Amino acid sequence: MDKTLKQRATRSGVWVILGHLTSQGLRLGGNLILTRLLVPEMFGVMAIITVIMGGLAMFSDVGLLQNIVQSKRGEEPDYLNTAWTIQIIRGFFIFLIALMSAVGLYYAGQVGYLSGDTVYGNKQLPFLLVIASISVVISAFNSIHILLLNRRLMLGKSVTIELFSQIIGLIFMLTWAWYLRDIWALVFGGLVATFTKMLLSHSLNLGERCRFCWDKEAVHEIFHFGKWIFISSILGFLLSRGDRLLLGSLVSAEILGIYTVAFLLATALKGLITKLISSVFYPVLSETARSSAGNLENIYYRIRNKIDAITFFIAGVLYSSGEAIISVLYDARYQEAGWMLSILSLTLIGTGSFLSGQCFLANGKSKIVTKIASIQMISFYSLLPLLFFKYGIAGAIWAMVVSAFVRILISSIYMKIYFFHDFRKEIIMIPFIFLGIVLGQVIV
Repeated sequence: MDKTLKQRATRSGVWVILGHLTSQGLRLGGNLILTRLLVPEMFGVMAIITVIMGGLAMFSDVGLLQNIVQSKRGEEPDYLNTAWTIQIIRGFFIFLIALMSAVGLYYAGQVGYLSGDTVYGNKQLPFLLVIASISVVISAFNSIHILLLNRRLMLGKSVTIELFSQIIGLIFMLTWAWYLRDIWALVFGGLVATFTKMLLSHSLNLGERCRFCWDKEAVHEIFHFGKWIFISSILGFLLSRGDRLLLGSLVSAEILGIYTVAFLLATALKGLITKLISSVFYPVLSETARSSAGNLENIYYRIRNKIDAITFFIAGVLYSSGEAIISVLYDARYQEAGWMLSILSLTLIGTGSFLSGQCFLANGKSKIVTKIASIQMISFYSLLPLLFFKYGIAGAIWAMVVSAFVRILISSIYMKIYFFHDFRKEIIMIPFIFLGIVLGQVIV
């Protein structure tokens, strides 16, 4: 890694880490207050709305970020404006599908197809979904220059915008919840944050203002490279949100709300690492693949070993202290989240395998990422229902752990076939798991 690239990557990495830690701190603080103002059922219903909206976004993802970072034309105005135009069209498409989904949920509930004991049968869900879906139209008008910041590894501005928007949305959310104590606080708080981010994104001074454009060559390149991103995003949604998607039809809103608390804590670090992988390490791997392919393996394992050391250690800590953490942070209504957090923490061990996917993307092999996600998805959707009906919610959570290990195995196989695979470097950080377990026991 040359000095200039390393400096940009380091600076961007620091911004992402600081931004994510601040964001998670705000999120945790807000969550601790909101759980005392709102009942668990509200978080269960909101979890499903988040899943539906996230799913619609991923089901229409054509990889605009990946295209702009990887393409040789990623700096050209016509290319960027074409990407912005596609982004807006996609936003309105998602909005219409969300409206249709809300109507479908409403009539399915009216005729008795959805049980009132499950989250999908909640009478407020269709109306909440309609209002929440407005956020995708707002975010569709975000300046495309936010994505250009990733290519240039200039993430300070985008992190600042994200944090400021989150703070404004959180203040609005807490104020509403304090006075009205209803679920609309979560919905409108999200809208306020989204609108704030959209306005701030256009303050970036990276070139001419965004305008509508339709460059046919750019469209072809975006969709050609993005077709496998599109499929991978669908599979990514089914994996990352599949737990709540399936559990929404199997458990009550209260149980799902409690599970969501455990999930947010267990995946806080994973969210930071995957953000670093996509925002910082992917551009680094892409630039290395373009200019110094022979150095790719060295850089890959330098990054991978650091990721594994951190995630393995934290997985051990959370595994042995999950119940104690929940007992300190939350009231008696949420104590069941303790043992859920302990099991979910083991999914952190598979975080490093996501770096291999970025390695394939950096070399234009997006099809391989789709294959890896497909195999993991099949294992996940086969195991979760089976283990749930046999062992209950605990079985469903263990299915997520097994699925994470399936990804590690499949990623390793494909890396060995197409690039490189050093077994010693893959397992060298395992002792950090046991160090984490010991520390967790000491903390307890």
